[in-house]
Amino acid sequence: MRIRAGKSQAEMAQRLALNIAWYADLEKHDDELASTLTLFKAMELASIFGISLHELLDAPPVVGERVALMDLPARILAHARREGMSVGQLEERLGWELQAFLDSPIQLATELPIRFFQEIAAALGINWLALVPDETMSGLPADRAPPP
Repeated sequence: MRIRAGKSQAEMAQRLALNIAWYADLEKHDDELASTLTLFKAMELASIFGISLHELLDAPPVVGERVALMDLPARILAHARREGMSVGQLEERLGWELQAFLDSPIQLATELPIRFFQEIAAALGINWLALVPDETMSGLPADRAPPP
């Protein structure tokens, strides 16, 4: 996709504010994108390539309900209650610290890797791409809209 977009690895690294080794790892290792990039960096990468995030990740587009990032803490807490667990127990089960996210979901969404959202969504039984900010908000078709 990078070559098709006419970009060098150095240009991509600079546009994404990553060092070149990090960007090279994104291209070299399939799991690197989800384990190291935030949702917003991944959306930026997709935008540079002129595609949607679901296309970048070779995943089907979300059909149906979306979950706003600011609503995710309430869903996490409701899930913990249904399971009869404390937040601490849920943290242990998932392997992620949740309290900071519960307190400041938007701020932490800009810092946490995609893998966090994939694992939270799996625990909640939802498609993690339903957590991605709506790419159609710009009025462009979903598969061509830039990130907000």
